[in-house]
Amino acid sequence: MAQLGNGLEHRWGERVRVNIPVRVSAPAVESVDGCMKNLSLSGALMKSDCDLRLHTLIEVRIELLAPSPRAALVKAHVSRKLKKGIGIEWCEFAPNIVKDLLRTPSARFAP
Repeated sequence: MAQLGNGLEHRWGERVRVNIPVRVSAPAVESVDGCMKNLSLSGALMKSDCDLRLHTLIEVRIELLAPSPRAALVKAHVSRKLKKGIGIEWCEFAPNIVKDLLRTPSARFAP
């Protein structure tokens, strides 16, 4: 499991580098585009132009492309605000679409 710069790690499972476009919506915010930069069973690091407050409940729309195209809305909470983006924690541990992405080698991001 990857470690954060401060030595604390709160996510379960391996943190995998990805570059996955997503659509984010929140109660007080119009839907905005974002991009997941790393992903784990319990959460993700996401970049977005939207300034979301800590503990905000959001919905993240994730779309899978071929060979099995589908989309899912995953609920999450904003758990951290970082210079590189926001940390989110899934409301439901290991959503199906996240498990599918973690099993798909093509979802991994090459530096």
